[in-house]
Amino acid sequence: MRRTILWMCLTGALALAQDPVKVAGGQYRLIAENEDVRLLEVNLAAGAKTAMHSHPALMAVMLQPGLTKWTMPDGKTEQSPPDARRGSVIAIPAQTHVSQNMDKTALKAVLIEFKKPAPPAAKARKASSVANCKVVAESAHATAQQCSGAAGSITPKHTHSAAMVYVALNDVTAEITDGAGKTRVLEMKKDSAAIGAPETHSAKNTGKTAYELIVVDLK
Repeated sequence: MRRTILWMCLTGALALAQDPVKVAGGQYRLIAENEDVRLLEVNLAAGAKTAMHSHPALMAVMLQPGLTKWTMPDGKTEQSPPDARRGSVIAIPAQTHVSQNMDKTALKAVLIEFKKPAPPAAKARKASSVANCKVVAESAHATAQQCSGAAGSITPKHTHSAAMVYVALNDVTAEITDGAGKTRVLEMKKDSAAIGAPETHSAKNTGKTAYELIVVDLK
């Protein structure tokens, strides 16, 4: 009987778990989405707790780090890495949970939810590779790199063979030159996020200061 009651409680909790934007709209905001990813901004006040909700596999880019406790439908808990800093990227598997900010300061992050199954390892596409970028996280779905460059610096031509996501850690203004030689201006405000299409390009930092950018290449 106890097992039956427990199973009913668990299945009931899972049935009630929903899209975080719908059940916790004051804490989760949709930024953008396409057929590959959905970008959410999460803001949790100190000590704040969310409703039970579900995510597919994702990467979280920390903008204002905090210690997060996740409570699963069965009561088990997990916590985020205690050494997370601004720009840290955490890969999180698909799960249903309640999130709580255990810190004394507000937490802010961009969540990159992956809509499609991860490709087989043998078919996974490699992330772009340039000297001013370093890998900071990796999962079966994507590779996250932190890229930086001084004012006026040039990032040589490289290829993003799949869709990608940009998260700006400060204001970014750059001139992008694609493989055909056409140029465009990329402007991003601090803490903003955007989805990019597969592309071969080079870039020049036309801003007045150095930039820091998280680039997530899908596999």
